[in-house]
Amino acid sequence: MFISAVDMTVVNVALPDISEDLNAGVGELQWVLDGFLVALAGLLLVGSGLADRFGRKRVFLSGMAAFGAASVLCALSPSPEALIGARVLMGAAAACVLPPALSLIAVMFPPEERAQALGVWAAVAGAGLVLGPVLGGVLVQEVGWEAVFLINVPVALVVVPAGLAVLPESTRPGSPPLDLLGASLSIVSLVGVVFALIEGPDAGWTSPQVIASGLIGLLAGVVFVRSELRRRHPLFDVGVLGQPAVAAGAITILSVYIAFLGTMFLLPQYLQYVHDRSVVATGLLLTPLGVGAAIGGRYNGRVFAALGARRTIGGGLLALAASTALFLLLARTTSVAVVLVATALIGTLIALVVAPATAVIMNDLGDDKAGDGGAVNQLARQVGGALGVAIVGTVFAGVYGNQIDEKLARLSGSQRDRAAESIEEARDVVDVASQPLRDQLIVRVDDAFDIAARIGFGVCVGVLLLAAAVAVAALASDRS
Repeated sequence: MFISAVDMTVVNVALPDISEDLNAGVGELQWVLDGFLVALAGLLLVGSGLADRFGRKRVFLSGMAAFGAASVLCALSPSPEALIGARVLMGAAAACVLPPALSLIAVMFPPEERAQALGVWAAVAGAGLVLGPVLGGVLVQEVGWEAVFLINVPVALVVVPAGLAVLPESTRPGSPPLDLLGASLSIVSLVGVVFALIEGPDAGWTSPQVIASGLIGLLAGVVFVRSELRRRHPLFDVGVLGQPAVAAGAITILSVYIAFLGTMFLLPQYLQYVHDRSVVATGLLLTPLGVGAAIGGRYNGRVFAALGARRTIGGGLLALAASTALFLLLARTTSVAVVLVATALIGTLIALVVAPATAVIMNDLGDDKAGDGGAVNQLARQVGGALGVAIVGTVFAGVYGNQIDEKLARLSGSQRDRAAESIEEARDVVDVASQPLRDQLIVRVDDAFDIAARIGFGVCVGVLLLAAAVAVAALASDRS
């Protein structure tokens, strides 16, 4: 859980260095994050099913070993394409780690000890969020971006032999057959939609591959829903989303992770490019996220009990939108206090909102549908993260490209096309200009990034406001 929490932020801090070293554009940086998230989201329920059938210990430790091996491949990647492929393998391995981990806790601890064990689990996650940005900043500066992946290796080398010695083996009796068709359709749907979103700005929204990818993704999604509704043992019981409370909880979690991962895609790059912060300083500026999450996690139960579901979730989403909107104040000369306050509030509010949203889902479905409730929660998180990087990154890329065309109009068309790929490429393009012009063009490149990033932050705010309206309407029967 610690390394999973670290991975949520440590790679984002390394994106500028990955872009520079591997000559990766905005779309490729999106895939570095989304390759992992799409594979994890698409295979999460398959990993859970494999663990139930073939042994939670066996699948968990196999997944952990594969996670370490894929991390080595990431660090050795000579190109963006190789890194993306290795990240996909990391996501697939993580899908075999996360589901059985919780099941193992349930097996190892009796009900009277389980709450304490889960408290340790949550505390370790908070520590990972706090240390992730700082650890990433130090590793990137002192060793290189490859180190943010290599930190997973010693964890795997400790966990696998220790797990072989101390973890009990368990299976789920009477497990239904794996729904491989459902898993395949869900992956095709998510990959198709995400591919269309990410590749649209580069290839053109009317290009055949973008249109075909989007249509295939949407069609696969429709077939997936129809297939799951007919199956006796579906991969995911989509029918539960027809219950208003479950839908409200799912939309809340989905929107929170769209906004959070979208923000985390842009913010580290903004701090390093526009504010010219070092990678270590950037990591330090992101640590309030973890501190806030720890504070929110401590008090979310009390807030939920005092305000009820509708007020906690609706008000929390509005407050989260307002906190994210603080990034709209960012400019080249903005005080770092804005970043510190905003990240602390975001970390706190995510903890205050997501836990009640999860409770709403689980309470509405009851014990008999607890597995479906867990699936809704996990899928909303991972799909939200993948869509956040895809949607916000795509909006950013489109605006950035238009701004580059406008602000670097005196350069040739081919130079502007290169500059639009990423800010690293833009700086390489303007470096050949004479000194007075070069300084002027660098300021214009930073301005293009600044404008595009703020519009990206605005998309995150809009998603949260829309989710707040939907959640309040869906939870109208909650009178507390």
